[in-house]
Amino acid sequence: MHRSGFNVMVAYKLVDNIDTPKKDSLRSGFGRGLKRAGDENEQVVALCADLTESTQMHIFRDAHPDRFVEVGIAEQNLVTVAAGMSAMGKKPFASSYAAFSPGRNWEQIRTTICLNERFTCVVGSHAGISVGPDGATHQMLEDIALMRVLPHMQVIVPGDSIEAEKATLAIARQENPTYLRLAREATPVFSTEETPFEIGKAYVLREGHDVSLLSTGTMTYQ
Repeated sequence: MHRSGFNVMVAYKLVDNIDTPKKDSLRSGFGRGLKRAGDENEQVVALCADLTESTQMHIFRDAHPDRFVEVGIAEQNLVTVAAGMSAMGKKPFASSYAAFSPGRNWEQIRTTICLNERFTCVVGSHAGISVGPDGATHQMLEDIALMRVLPHMQVIVPGDSIEAEKATLAIARQENPTYLRLAREATPVFSTEETPFEIGKAYVLREGHDVSLLSTGTMTYQ
């Protein structure tokens, strides 16, 4: 079904307790999804810049230790090593805080991943103002704008932890350079395991009249 140029699907199942849903963090959903992606495809590898537990990449590390690389506090190396692994046929996911990746290594992402059209999923965790006590230095507000202008890069911002898990699996099954944006805090889980998810699709969560509200990410529940 097409509306105003968007590829829209209507059948979107919300949780029954939509007024009082449980909460979970997007990064937890990512961690579960990455582990499942690794179970599904042995070419999936993971790299982290000294934030393995914070980005929930430790779930993959514990399940597939031979396919995990800890590069340390070196975000430029994080994405260039990932690009090299992609050139050798691997499917790398590279995680850090969004303030540092893409905040500190945008040029390396542009040059080694995007211009060469190498599959790498750059995972920017703790994005936006959801970082709590970490403070202003970790509040990354510019990352969507930075990544949207890169050639061949797709940007995916899940709405809840279940969607983050599905998005991670979907990313691992395709070949586009991708930026996956995650928040720190636990947020409402409004979708279900049966709720559809497909990259490039917009979904109608609730029909109405007069006003159209378009949303992405954790503000979708609001």
